[in-house]
Amino acid sequence: MKYRLAVLTDIPALVAIEQAQPRCAQWGQTGWQTELAEKSARVWCAQAENRVIGFVALRFAADIGEILNVGVAPAFARRGIGTELVNHALIWVREHGGKQLTLEVGACNNSAVALYQKVGFKQVGVRKKFYMGNEDALIMGCTW
Repeated sequence: MKYRLAVLTDIPALVAIEQAQPRCAQWGQTGWQTELAEKSARVWCAQAENRVIGFVALRFAADIGEILNVGVAPAFARRGIGTELVNHALIWVREHGGKQLTLEVGACNNSAVALYQKVGFKQVGVRKKFYMGNEDALIMGCTW
């Protein structure tokens, strides 16, 4: 498995992964183009078999990182790739002087919540009925 920063030619693969994962933020081609152009953004791809199989997108400013989107291709799910991508983001933020990494996740997304807890995130807040007006968003953070 190889991890690298995403480039514009990765956008079709990023879109395909998010479309196959309904719990991902659905940015589409234009959203990914905007994100990859943003100076405070970092998007890493997990690559195997010469193709992108997962990603983590974050923003980093004023010593705080925020994970915005994580996805793994269904054929590679439940192999620890999501955990490795989130750990990669954590390490990068720490190495660049960050003090905290935050994210929000649907309260019903049990597998994602478990992944984040496994790597050290704790719930720090709730946005009631944030997703589609019926699902709470858990705000989670990891501070060191």
